[in-house]
Amino acid sequence: MMRLLRGALVLIALMALAGAAAWIADQPGRVAITWFGYEIAAPAPLLALGLLLLGLGAFMLTWVLAWAAALPQRRRLKRQQKGYANFAAGMVAVAAGEADRALSLADKARKQLDDPALSRLLVAHAAQLKGDAALAHEAYLALSQDPGTAFLGTRGLLADARRTGDRADALQQAQRASRLRPSSPFAAEAELQLLVEAGDWDAARKRLELARKKKAVTRDAATALSARLDLAEAQAALARNDQRMARQWAERAAKVLPDHPAPPVLMARAADHHNAREAAAFHLKRAFARMPSEALAEAWLMLQRATPAETLMARAEEFVAERKPEVASQLLLAAAALQIRDFTVARAALNRAGLSGGAWAARLLAKLAEDSEGDAAAADHWHGIAGRHAPWQCGHCGNGAADWTLLCAACGSFDTLDPTRLGEALPLAAPARPLLSTQRQ
Repeated sequence: MMRLLRGALVLIALMALAGAAAWIADQPGRVAITWFGYEIAAPAPLLALGLLLLGLGAFMLTWVLAWAAALPQRRRLKRQQKGYANFAAGMVAVAAGEADRALSLADKARKQLDDPALSRLLVAHAAQLKGDAALAHEAYLALSQDPGTAFLGTRGLLADARRTGDRADALQQAQRASRLRPSSPFAAEAELQLLVEAGDWDAARKRLELARKKKAVTRDAATALSARLDLAEAQAALARNDQRMARQWAERAAKVLPDHPAPPVLMARAADHHNAREAAAFHLKRAFARMPSEALAEAWLMLQRATPAETLMARAEEFVAERKPEVASQLLLAAAALQIRDFTVARAALNRAGLSGGAWAARLLAKLAEDSEGDAAAADHWHGIAGRHAPWQCGHCGNGAADWTLLCAACGSFDTLDPTRLGEALPLAAPARPLLSTQRQ
């Protein structure tokens, strides 16, 4: 349709020109021009037609020259189009797992594109897919040296350093990424992760404050991470026997993380006077009612070591009052009875708990066999049943721990230890939760 329309317009234009030429030819008159002593005379219509043809010739010459001048540019644009097409095909090849094809297309794109960053990016992805770490590192290094792609290249170098276990280089790359993009959530998360893994709590706090100012982290996420760093400070204070500071850090964390299991446990460890023990017991009771577990029970029993035997069981009954019929409550009563060596009450509570008490019940049965009868064989039997199912369990790698720590000793994951729950098997490895998250796994 468009072709027909253009043809009709051209035909109309030619007819108009023919009509104009015929009209000019019919007009009378002559034109005389004297120039440098020469006189040129011609009919007016012929001179007008000559000027028209001269103008048309000049236009055609200009058009030809412009077309010839634009020819290299058109060739370059055509080559660029092919380069972008090869780049897109290369990314599709990466997504399809075709590393060799992606590298081949990356080489073609490099020759066709004026922008080498795209081909380097494709080479880096393809090299990673193929397992060629050296080639990928070279591509990311080249990207990192280009101001336009420096952040992208630095991110790739950071991933390489993390993969090879070079934490010093990883921290250096993370800090460079932070300088390049101060408001980047990725840069803040990466640098904080490395500082936390190194146990550098002061530097982590400073980086968190900078991330908050640059709006790289939400207020809630920053507050939650700051509270978890408070738990780390409490642990550090306990390690140097500074119970007062440990209590202050743990209490501060508890205000922000009321459902976190660690603050009441740390409060119990740091309780060195009556009021501190009462406060820790209150928090432990609330936590146990929400999530009964061996770890919380043992922390509470630690607070009761100075409690007279005649009143300990009454306190234990009060502690589990909200969930007394449950297995965990019976196990706490059994543990309290074992603490005062009342083996009859302990055995009765363990019988009420039955076979669903898991590793906690097995450990209590082992202690009962050792303390009441001195039966080492029976104790070994129950310890074997308990196996590696510890009071605390990492939600990332599934390994157990005897005590809570901010970093899992097995995999280094941040704040992934939870009290082991009765009747639950060890989970499969789960993805590590980002630091800048308000939720626990």
